[in-house]
Amino acid sequence: MNPLQGGLSLISLLVSLALGLVLSAAVVALYLEAKHQYLLDDEAARLQENGRYAVNLLRRELLLAGFFGGVAGSALPPAPATGPGCGVAGRWPLGPLPPIDLQPDYRGGLPRTVSGGNLDCLPAAALQQGSDLLATRRVAGAATLANGVYSPGVSAVDNGHWYLRWREHSGDADWWQAGLVDAAEELAGSGAWYWRLYPRIFYVRRYSAEPADGIPALCAERLAPSGLLTQCLVEGVEYLLLELGIDEGGDGVPDYYLRHPTAAQLQWAVSARIHVLQRGLTPLQGYRDNRQYRLGQTTLDIAGDGYLRRVFSATVQLRNAAVRPVAG
Repeated sequence: MNPLQGGLSLISLLVSLALGLVLSAAVVALYLEAKHQYLLDDEAARLQENGRYAVNLLRRELLLAGFFGGVAGSALPPAPATGPGCGVAGRWPLGPLPPIDLQPDYRGGLPRTVSGGNLDCLPAAALQQGSDLLATRRVAGAATLANGVYSPGVSAVDNGHWYLRWREHSGDADWWQAGLVDAAEELAGSGAWYWRLYPRIFYVRRYSAEPADGIPALCAERLAPSGLLTQCLVEGVEYLLLELGIDEGGDGVPDYYLRHPTAAQLQWAVSARIHVLQRGLTPLQGYRDNRQYRLGQTTLDIAGDGYLRRVFSATVQLRNAAVRPVAG
């Protein structure tokens, strides 16, 4: 062996191995931290998107609630003898209940609105207790058939769906499940107006999809040709709370906000505050949520879990439903 050739001593080898392990551990720790941050940012972005969408959706519905085209809310036609409904005698959505109705702070049993509507079409066993139920009624923002002329891009009514029909010349109005339109009404200047009806009952369900997946969701019962149809709209909505601005002075400005209005106070609501507690869809490892969340006048305590949460709020004027007596 050439005495000038050097070797690697055991101590040097051990030192090299130790340094390698330290560097490897640092790389793994850096990778895990980067992955955790990525998952956190991704979940936060999804939570933000879903929460904003939920609030904007509810804001638009409340803004349009009570819009019935050329027919005054107090002059809506009576409910048809037979038709879709939710509750006693199908009072909703074609009955005389107001365009905005709600049950605040649902705590179990048969859902019942402040105006006396029994919402027996809702899945009571799956409703989120402590959340609100909101029923709205309106027609589309634009008439399908306006004075005998179809809207741009439309050539017919949607067969089987419900419409508010109004004859301008006679002032007659009725609820109509679409079939064939009278040819005479499809002529410009006929005075016939058809608005598609859009009633919905919004609620928070404790699961989004069957079988119960444990992801809460903002769902709605909506009117379809065959009756009422369940549609889940936004995943992760854990609570929906509403506060109504009551105008006692008749000047269009709310004097105070209520969580539990009476049927009489509901008629004088001119604005609404929407509060949504949005939850993430996937628990984060190593994260515990033990915070309190303030939704307007209500504080919610969260039993520690690994989900991100955030409160989203908005205020909306009730332009079409405000100061409108309930049709008798």
